[in-house]
Amino acid sequence: MSLSVASSLYIPFRQASNRLASVLPGLMLCLGLAGLSYVISAWPALNRLVPLSALTVGILVGVLLRLCVALPAQVEPGIRWTLHYLLRAGIVLLGFRVVVQDLLSVGLGGLVLVTTAVVSTIVLAIVLGRLLGLPDTLSVLVGCGTGICGASAVVAVDGVIRAREQDVACAIAMVTVFGTIAMFAYPAIAPHIGLSEAAYSAWAGSSIHEVAQAVAAGFAFDDAAGVQASLYKLSRVALLVPACAVLAVWWRRRAATRGESDRASPFPLFVALFVVVVGLNSWVSMPAPLHAGLLRLDAALLAAAMVAMGLQTRPPAVLGLGWRPLALGLAVAIWISAISLGGAVLLG
Repeated sequence: MSLSVASSLYIPFRQASNRLASVLPGLMLCLGLAGLSYVISAWPALNRLVPLSALTVGILVGVLLRLCVALPAQVEPGIRWTLHYLLRAGIVLLGFRVVVQDLLSVGLGGLVLVTTAVVSTIVLAIVLGRLLGLPDTLSVLVGCGTGICGASAVVAVDGVIRAREQDVACAIAMVTVFGTIAMFAYPAIAPHIGLSEAAYSAWAGSSIHEVAQAVAAGFAFDDAAGVQASLYKLSRVALLVPACAVLAVWWRRRAATRGESDRASPFPLFVALFVVVVGLNSWVSMPAPLHAGLLRLDAALLAAAMVAMGLQTRPPAVLGLGWRPLALGLAVAIWISAISLGGAVLLG
């Protein structure tokens, strides 16, 4: 091997090694805190008092650590890398939780309910956001996070519209807070309004923000409601792809109309890969241990990414946005709950 060939091979290897060395401290911090988040979320005393998913705990752990500890500069590149790459990988693997045949099992009425809830919530968020004087970036993220699937939808849509960092953090905070409230409120309210099992599962699955929150609220009613609520919720997750496609077109037209520079990126590759994975999960048979392992890997990636999101969150920047994002998050949370309840009663 000539010296020039060896040199051409060594330079990329050295660059990769340097890149790994720069991201490793922050990556290990996020993975370690993700493991801690699983331990905390599985703590029996906490589960009885406030049952939280490892994803929610991960965000809280990250925010608290950022507030209480001056982190060394060496971990910052790895935190950013974790948030960018592991979260997108987690969204791709989220497709292994979606089966097209299961989505169709909610029926035409269920699909109409889910689609109406999602579309109307996003549109309402944009309209109310403008009335409140909020940037469209924040309004779109809050609407999509509330309407589709929480933090995963916020990050996926951010890949299309490229919002400010504080908008992403604020939107995730809104969907986490109001989704958690709904997770506890729905099982408490249901007995007092006489909902049937079918109506309750449709209501919970078509309106609660995060997948874990909707599933937990469903099983709080009974096991059958938990399964059915999961199907409604996954129907909303499947709308992530068409939502990103429509937003990509609208965002470019919006920029052209306003004479703004087009900040939208190309359609995110990881969203397209999510579609591919859903197809594989729907029509390709795989060994059960492999499928279970992929789901565990997905949960771990998302937990580490949520830790990174918490560590990247600057509370003063989020609080500096004032009361308006809170009002927007509350309004769209009430809207999707109300419209889903009305549709669920009609279906039930």
